[in-house]
Amino acid sequence: MNASKLKGSLLEYAVRRILLNCGFTKVRPDGLLIFDNGGLTMINGKGAAHDADVLMNPPIQMPFSYPYRLNFECKAYNKKVGLTIIRNALGLRYDINEFEIVTRRHLRERQNDRRSPLAIDNRQRFNYQVGVASVEDFTKPAFEFAANNKIPLISLRWFLPANICDSFHQITPAYLQRFTEQQLNDLHQFLKGNDNENATEFLRETESIFRNIYNSIIEFENRVLIGLLESGDLLFLISDNNNNDVEYLRNRNTIMTARFHYRRRTLDYWTLSVNQEVEFGFYLPSRIIEMWREQSFDSQAAISLKAELFSRVFVFVRNGELPFRILRIDRRWLNEINRNE
Repeated sequence: MNASKLKGSLLEYAVRRILLNCGFTKVRPDGLLIFDNGGLTMINGKGAAHDADVLMNPPIQMPFSYPYRLNFECKAYNKKVGLTIIRNALGLRYDINEFEIVTRRHLRERQNDRRSPLAIDNRQRFNYQVGVASVEDFTKPAFEFAANNKIPLISLRWFLPANICDSFHQITPAYLQRFTEQQLNDLHQFLKGNDNENATEFLRETESIFRNIYNSIIEFENRVLIGLLESGDLLFLISDNNNNDVEYLRNRNTIMTARFHYRRRTLDYWTLSVNQEVEFGFYLPSRIIEMWREQSFDSQAAISLKAELFSRVFVFVRNGELPFRILRIDRRWLNEINRNE
């Protein structure tokens, strides 16, 4: 077992746990279009079969469209992710979405205008979105390319403690020599989504970098929900109040009001107040930061952004009859601060 494989599996585990906690479900291989290969989940494309690091179904689907699936490519590099990786993600999205099964029999059937069966393979089709997840942040060109091509990005630096992110890069070949090959193999299987009692005991009982990262992931997932703006931008809503604020949203089925605030010293980190009772923090999506930067971070421009982009937030929850809660911006409050400006 090599260090890079374990680091990548740890990152995949973190992303998968966060999505599962917010109501996403794992895609099950069908044995043909999506299949298992030596512990890897492979998805067929036009040119080849690709390793799908984290392949999930969203909690809700859009009508009048093929169902959506989300695949995150996970990169546990010790440097910022650059433009090449994001371009590769765009190419992967094209390759798996444009894939179609066309056999010689299907081609011959097209020559017969009176044929009864359609000359296409009878299968369920999906729209695949491909994102990139990283331990480190992304370069500016990578951010810009991702925004222009609607590629979602996740960096653990955005929500896990700095020392936990740093510890990923302390998983080296020399460090792995402290453990047996069986321990590392069991851990790898567990991180890939397979039940393994030995790995569970290892993470619970053995002092290690793996246990520290694992505990941080579990602690974080109890404080985070994923919000979706009508523009398609994702928000990671983080509570500082253990999981009490998360439970507050989960236990309400009504539409709630939201107010958004920022501080001049941290313009990219905003807070969201729900019904003026609970509060979440979140980092502005890079695309919205760029829009605001173009207007010199003007306060009036911030009000306009709130009105245009944050009028409604769909927050995914794991339990309840509805898979999401709707937060509508408090219009009375928004009009009042607009008058004050």
